[in-house]
Amino acid sequence: MTIKVGINGFGRMGRLTLRAAWDNPELSIVHVNDPAGEAFTFAHLLEFDSVHGRWPKQIVTDKNSIFIDEQKVSFTQNTEISETDWSNCDIVIEASGKFKTKAALQDYLDIGVKRIVVTAPVKDEGILNIVRGVNEHLFDPGKHPIVTAASCTTNCLAPVVKVIHETLGIEHGP
Repeated sequence: MTIKVGINGFGRMGRLTLRAAWDNPELSIVHVNDPAGEAFTFAHLLEFDSVHGRWPKQIVTDKNSIFIDEQKVSFTQNTEISETDWSNCDIVIEASGKFKTKAALQDYLDIGVKRIVVTAPVKDEGILNIVRGVNEHLFDPGKHPIVTAASCTTNCLAPVVKVIHETLGIEHGP
């Protein structure tokens, strides 16, 4: 079974997520939404990343799509979750930086999206901030339809703190 993925917010996090997931046979990126530009602009940014370099894929666009190696990814420029048809997505990567509350993210679940991964911290109760190598064992698919990838600071600091705590012990922090 292929998991259909949508990406809301096609800045650096959204584009790098697409690049990382693209060749995974278990995933299919089916939709991208970002109101900050047209498909052509984002296709260019996807292909030419200032840090990660040129992505060796054939990328072309039309007004409502980005084609990567002839595979179509639909594209919209909506500002609200409810304005976009996410119903074809099993998972949405919420990378816009705009929707960071359980109430706002509920719109995805109401449309039928099964899971949401937010690329920024969500501080509401019941939303698990996951840091790989630290606490992913806490994830329970029955309890966590929305998770976050925490923050870049947390992802840098938490693994180091975990090793120090397990090796030497930490009594308290600031």
